[in-house]
Amino acid sequence: MGKIFGIPILLDYSFFLSLVLVTFLLGAEVLPDRVRPEPDPVLSWALGAVGAVVFFTSLLMHELAHSVAARLYGLHVANITLFILGGVSQIKEESHSPMQEFVIAFVGPLTSAILGGLFIAAALLVGGANELVPELLLWLGAGNIIIAIFNMLPGFPLDGGRVFRSLLWGITGNRNRSTRWAARVGQGFAALMVGWGVISLVDIGGIPGTGFGGIMFIFVGVFLYNAATQTVRSVEAQQILAGVVVRDFMSTDLRTVEASAAVRWTAPFRDNIDPRTAYLVTDSGTVVGLATGASLLLVDAERYQTATMRDVMIPAANITPIPPSATGQEALERLQVGDTPLLPVVENGKLLGLIGLDQVVAALQPDGAAAV
Repeated sequence: MGKIFGIPILLDYSFFLSLVLVTFLLGAEVLPDRVRPEPDPVLSWALGAVGAVVFFTSLLMHELAHSVAARLYGLHVANITLFILGGVSQIKEESHSPMQEFVIAFVGPLTSAILGGLFIAAALLVGGANELVPELLLWLGAGNIIIAIFNMLPGFPLDGGRVFRSLLWGITGNRNRSTRWAARVGQGFAALMVGWGVISLVDIGGIPGTGFGGIMFIFVGVFLYNAATQTVRSVEAQQILAGVVVRDFMSTDLRTVEASAAVRWTAPFRDNIDPRTAYLVTDSGTVVGLATGASLLLVDAERYQTATMRDVMIPAANITPIPPSATGQEALERLQVGDTPLLPVVENGKLLGLIGLDQVVAALQPDGAAAV
């Protein structure tokens, strides 16, 4: 889609479905029901489409608030993705303090609440009730305020859950423990949403079920439960990695190749290349770069016949080594933020090994850390 403040904005395929659904909701349901006399269908649908675009723009502003705050704290933001359930800021680093976590989490709902108030104020300024534009503005205002309130529920991974985690983190001084507690609360909220959704689908005491609303509660609840469960697993993995050092599970299988070597001679059978293979590229005995099987596979067939390893390598100047005493958690964070799939392990100027996601995964296996 493009970039805003240098942050890539991505649109998931499901986003377009949600855009159509909100347009339908506004054009066929909300505006015809609220405005009397009933508006012209073409005008109603046109304003519905405009309202849907404005609504998702406000969601984007919510996510931009998170991302800009993270960037101001020096954290790496990969992108913002809009999808069927709203949006998500892909912040690749954890906050460095409880205050950072609080600010980054809170500014999103705060932005939605401010936008909601502005939309309602605009509705009051442009006209009275039962008019198309004021009614649309009132709906946008109410929608943003609902988003702010819902996101502030204290269940991880909602913004409120992150605020809750920051408070626990400030009290306990332990980020991992605070994350686990907040995620458990998030699982509880998600389970309640699913339960409410199931109840809403059936008639109880003569009260008809809500149908689509119940399905949405179940859908969102399942999504949040899975996200909270994944967070718990992530915390458990971080605890394991915090207890091992890079020296214990780095790969010592170092393959060297001259920078002038042709790619087609280094890996003559392109279809048999293992993406995980690593090559240290040297020039007269000095390491000048790093190449992987995955990077060789990205070379088109024609260039594959003429390129040298220097042409496809990642220059050594672009790779920051990691010491063997670093924890597995530090290595994982570096790999997630960096642009290279492998990190050279260096001590006192000597190359000891390499570490990538394969080695990190091996360290998480039940038999413990092992060099591979």
